[in-house]
Amino acid sequence: MLVGAENLIGKGGYAEVYKGCLPNRQLVAIKRLTRGTADEIIGDFLSELGVMAHVNHRNTAKLVGYGVDGGMYLVLELSEKGSLASVLYGNAKLVVIFSLYIFY
Repeated sequence: MLVGAENLIGKGGYAEVYKGCLPNRQLVAIKRLTRGTADEIIGDFLSELGVMAHVNHRNTAKLVGYGVDGGMYLVLELSEKGSLASVLYGNAKLVVIFSLYIFY
């Protein structure tokens, strides 16, 4: 996966979010769980995956897929305007490459 400070669009208490582009050119937010023990990360991942898979609300990002190769990743739709940080600081172009499962 290509990750770096220039691709980082958000950082929280237990995760980092990167901007990515799928092969079909869909922009996505890739949330990488980073904090906690291995068991805590797996528990947080499964909990959030379960919630995101069942939430359908106009104000929430839609779950596009997930990745478990080399870490725990949630792949979410990225709005056309991007994150607040991208609106404030400009858009960076990038491609994120790793194994993931896309829901169709």
